[in-house]
Amino acid sequence: MAMEPITLFSRIADPAGVARCLRELAPAVQIDGAEDDWHKAVITFADGMRKRTLTLTHDPAYYGEPNWSTQMSGMRGYFGRFPDTARKPQVMNLTTSFHFSLGTLFDPDFEPEGDQRLDILFAVTELLDGVLFTPSSLRDARGRILFGAGGEDGEDPNAVWPRVLGEVSVSEPIGAAMHERSRRKPPGEANENAEPPTAARVARRALALTCVTARAVLERDAVDDLGRRGAHDRLLAWARDVGIEDELEPDEQEVLQRPPGKLDEQMQINSGWRLEGLVVLAWALGRFELPPHDQLVSMDPLWRSLGLFEADAGALLANPTLRPDEEIGALRDRLFALHWRLRNFYLHCGVMDFAEFARTCSFGPLDITGLPLVEGDLGLQGARIDRAPPNVFSSAHSAAQERHQAVNWLWEGPRQYSLASVAT
Repeated sequence: MAMEPITLFSRIADPAGVARCLRELAPAVQIDGAEDDWHKAVITFADGMRKRTLTLTHDPAYYGEPNWSTQMSGMRGYFGRFPDTARKPQVMNLTTSFHFSLGTLFDPDFEPEGDQRLDILFAVTELLDGVLFTPSSLRDARGRILFGAGGEDGEDPNAVWPRVLGEVSVSEPIGAAMHERSRRKPPGEANENAEPPTAARVARRALALTCVTARAVLERDAVDDLGRRGAHDRLLAWARDVGIEDELEPDEQEVLQRPPGKLDEQMQINSGWRLEGLVVLAWALGRFELPPHDQLVSMDPLWRSLGLFEADAGALLANPTLRPDEEIGALRDRLFALHWRLRNFYLHCGVMDFAEFARTCSFGPLDITGLPLVEGDLGLQGARIDRAPPNVFSSAHSAAQERHQAVNWLWEGPRQYSLASVAT
């Protein structure tokens, strides 16, 4: 990374989570307040007589209104002066998802390679699913250039986008365009840019995600190092034997190849959540039934249904078939409605008459078939959404996003699975 000022931006606003993360990574960190109400966190590294510090600054007024809307408008104007590349519209959309920011101060300036302070900044950025802004670029959580003043030549093909790429009201032009991309089109109104995958491609993607999710779970398995290395070697051999290595996206390839014990926490978490997208692909292939919206999939039965570690798992690739378009489209409608409600509650925490809203909303009607209602609103494990335990809500929200992305990919692509829409 170039030695420029760095500001972190993210959709997740979690100062307490940042404080906990910093205490785990650097127990001697000095934080000037409560975990959810601090303004400065200072991490000091001593190397002989030389001291190096990283200071994270947190100012709720900066990311509060009316300042925040002005800041984000200014950021879009700033990026608007950068060269036009294929990523530019995506970056403009991404700015609409930001709700949080942290400033950074390095004393002395950081070293581009091997500086522990960058490792801490990257870990915090991954925790928040954020990006790093410098005067010349927007970078991913590991410092790779997503978009920059150098144009397309400077963009890193291995840079990883945040999980959510946009968040605006459907009443605004950009929000209406994003919703239009997300909703299912009725017959005769198909998206002319749609690239729905073939059954053969869905089968290959399912096996690729089987490898990725198995690798993520392997990292947390309580087995000895020798056993873990053996399991990893076996997984790599199975991926080669099945012949789906070229289906893996660059970040997936990195996850799969990382030796046991070397997969960082955020990579493990993100890859593990792909189980919830994988179950949608397995369902579409007729291999597995979808769990309820408030239950996570059981990984071992799911993997068995797709032949993990079986010698003839490649048989899935020989003659795969998909469920009819009508079934996939109906699931897409329901997952859109579910994801919308969970996302809306995440942002606003208010109770609503979900059935009435689904029937009358401007971007509806929404299909809520099969979704349980408790006192008129979405139910989660028998409780109304606002009364569900936080961990139950969080799991349902994350699962809904992964399943929504998977079904959108089934319906219209694009070719790269991770870029399929999750817009609500």
